[in-house]
Amino acid sequence: METASFDILPQESPVSYLDYGGILTQIGELVKEKRKENRVKRRDYLIKKINNVNLGILVDKIKTEAENLRSYRAKEWLKGSVSKANFLKFFQSHDIPLQYLEDIYLVQYKGTPVIETNALIKINGWYTDAEYGVVVKHIGKSTIEYISVTKDMMPASRYIYGRPYITTVAKMNVWKCEVVGKFTAENWTTYNHLVAKYNKDMRHRKEFWDNHPVLRTIRKPYGYYNRCHDVMNVKIPRSYWENDRPTWIIFKNCIDEKLRFGR
Repeated sequence: METASFDILPQESPVSYLDYGGILTQIGELVKEKRKENRVKRRDYLIKKINNVNLGILVDKIKTEAENLRSYRAKEWLKGSVSKANFLKFFQSHDIPLQYLEDIYLVQYKGTPVIETNALIKINGWYTDAEYGVVVKHIGKSTIEYISVTKDMMPASRYIYGRPYITTVAKMNVWKCEVVGKFTAENWTTYNHLVAKYNKDMRHRKEFWDNHPVLRTIRKPYGYYNRCHDVMNVKIPRSYWENDRPTWIIFKNCIDEKLRFGR
């Protein structure tokens, strides 16, 4: 391009006296600096406009991709409060294409996603067997409440000190919701039946222990409330703590006696 432009210059043009390649070198460096300046301005603008929830989702996505590529630089970002300053620091310290921010900005620009009641969303359960959530309520425009269910659409349990509790209502920002299906009327019928059955079973276990003249004087063994073991029908768990074995033996004798009387 420079050669062609020189060839068409009038001989009296002062530009024709410049060294060959000078224009390309000088302009190229100026363009390089200007592009860098524009990129920084655009990056700062996008981080300012994108909400913190979407920025957090984007950073998690980038870190996951980096880990899959065995790029451990993604782990250099120190965890701290969710703030624009921390997000800006992350993008400043990593050579991340601006397109990531452009894409998430375009998604946000289209408007807040609408998540319908009874929608089935994907969740990440901690200390629980939950894999999905069922949307049951909306709080404002950006928050939903959901109940957790297993992959079989059954009530999910949260394990605390070995005792499973039916998970209660939790909250999630709508930007984080990944809709994967719908919780049908038949699902609700089965769910409510299982919750009622669970509550009855837990109440039965508690009342039997607390009202028994022998059992109420000793501590309940680990796993007594685990719904995976039908202890009220003498389905004693095999893997229990050694210190609890004498207690389980006492319980077995008591429940055997109760079942004999029942028969």
